[in-house]
Amino acid sequence: MLIRLAAAGDDNAIWAIMEPILRAGETYTLPRDTDKNAALAYWRAAEHEVFVAEENGTIVGTYFLRANQKGSGGTLQTVDT
Repeated sequence: MLIRLAAAGDDNAIWAIMEPILRAGETYTLPRDTDKNAALAYWRAAEHEVFVAEENGTIVGTYFLRANQKGSGGTLQTVDT
């Protein structure tokens, strides 16, 4: 399995993974009727670093990383004592 940054051409595969999850309404707080464009806009927001999991050339998973907090809470800081 290869984990890599998502490319622009991965959107259809990402949507194919996201759509049944959104329709089930059990995981994400997005509305169940969110359309493809809105879902991908959320997933690919500027503050998200999107990855896909690829197995034998097929995308089988996706996730994104983002800061947990805004401002200084979103970065690792060290304190010298």
